[in-house]
Amino acid sequence: MPEIAPLPSTAGAAPGFPALTASARELYAACLRGGRPPGDAPPDVLDRLVALGLLVESKTEPGRLVPVDPKLAEARLGATWRTAALQLLEQAGDLSEALSPLIAEFQGNTTPVVEGDSVAYLQGKALISACVDDAVSYCTQELITAQPGGGRPANTLNAVRANVRAALSRGVSVRTLYQHTAWHAGPTREFVEEMTRLGAQVRTLDEFFERLIIVDRRTAFLPASADRNKAVMVREPAVVGFLADIFDRSWQRATEFTGQRTPERSVEITGQLRQMIVRGLIEGESDAVIAKRIGLSQRTYASHLARMKEELGVETRFQLGYQLARSGA
Repeated sequence: MPEIAPLPSTAGAAPGFPALTASARELYAACLRGGRPPGDAPPDVLDRLVALGLLVESKTEPGRLVPVDPKLAEARLGATWRTAALQLLEQAGDLSEALSPLIAEFQGNTTPVVEGDSVAYLQGKALISACVDDAVSYCTQELITAQPGGGRPANTLNAVRANVRAALSRGVSVRTLYQHTAWHAGPTREFVEEMTRLGAQVRTLDEFFERLIIVDRRTAFLPASADRNKAVMVREPAVVGFLADIFDRSWQRATEFTGQRTPERSVEITGQLRQMIVRGLIEGESDAVIAKRIGLSQRTYASHLARMKEELGVETRFQLGYQLARSGA
């Protein structure tokens, strides 16, 4: 196995840049005027200017500090930091190469995951995305995802496009569930049409479900907070198997979605969404709950509600629910 070299210290790199405070600027200006620091110069501010390379020891008078052209200090520090940055990039490349045998060993391991490692809590969207991307990059057999809330933002789709294409090119089976409202989202339809041409399978459901990603039926990712800023990574085989079974049951009830929307399919999907709204109103659920369940924005949901009120000739939400209940809708 390749040896992993220790990472170099970053103490002198840019993160350790001493701030050029107002007092430091004033002292530097005083040094320029007098040719040297004044006798009452604060030691900590002197040290700051020395660290920045703006004051150096005189070659003709040892022990005396003299000001330096800031452009020279900038060039010197910039060169030092660029060298350190290149070294860190090289170390990062070496680290990936050094760990690749261990990653392959871990992916191929068939022994149960020890307790304590079977569940990991992730905080921060950057960390969550990094962990998901890493798991997907090593996916070899199956990638299944459930994406609630209707269509996904174009920037999100662009971010995952490369990973999905790469997985499909490796022969990975890719299946995704959306809610029916994804049929009305242009960017999502275009993304789905592209992925299905490459071999992915996509279906939609009328009901709400939670976000889920399962990689090779070995690792699952679940949200752990409403704002999606926390997630749980699960490697416990029994739990992952249970989640995969829930997905499979939902998949069997779902409608195929290739990204193409025919007039007939649009009418069918709109009708199913309307029935979900009616059911929620009759059961007395709030508008926010109904909109979330069917994956509509509050604005789009309000438009559907307004059309239904107009059709039944009522003015209030209460009257609408009453009329729907009476009609047995």
